[in-house]
Amino acid sequence: MGKWKIVAVLVLVVAAISIVPRIGKSTSIEQTGDQLSIAVGKHKLTAALVGAQTTESFLIVGGAPTGDLYFTSCLAVIRLDAAERLAQRYGDFRKCSSPGAREAQRSVKSILLYAATRDVERKLKKIEKLAEPGKNAIVKMTYVRLNIIDHKIKRMGKEIQVISRDTAPSFLVKDVQIVEKDRSF
Repeated sequence: MGKWKIVAVLVLVVAAISIVPRIGKSTSIEQTGDQLSIAVGKHKLTAALVGAQTTESFLIVGGAPTGDLYFTSCLAVIRLDAAERLAQRYGDFRKCSSPGAREAQRSVKSILLYAATRDVERKLKKIEKLAEPGKNAIVKMTYVRLNIIDHKIKRMGKEIQVISRDTAPSFLVKDVQIVEKDRSF
């Protein structure tokens, strides 16, 4: 009888762990033509797809804090080809003492990411954990640029218009892979 209680508790724990990522801030996206309806927690956005789907690799140099955010993930990145050129010219350009540090800072771009699927969402959360100082995670992403047209948030039962001051570009991420967890330059 005692074994069954332990098995029941384990089943409940596994069920809770698998359900938790689906509650709260999970991203839900519906597409009609080139227009998307995006829901992230209490936030509802309308966006348009801009341009063609692209696949590109990036060096991850930072990530955003968690909380009541309206995107799946925010990352600070350097395009991999630019990072490799910096490494060839300066060596470890990530060190503050490196003569390439200033040039590398100018190459950093912040990007807002919306996961197209739950699998992509989980991968982006793993990537956020790799976005630590001194780590050189390399990822390969397939994405389409987004133009955010409208943004509302639900507060006290009402939808309130949000005026965005974001300058970071937004992207719908269709696939993402961790290529390397810590590349040495």
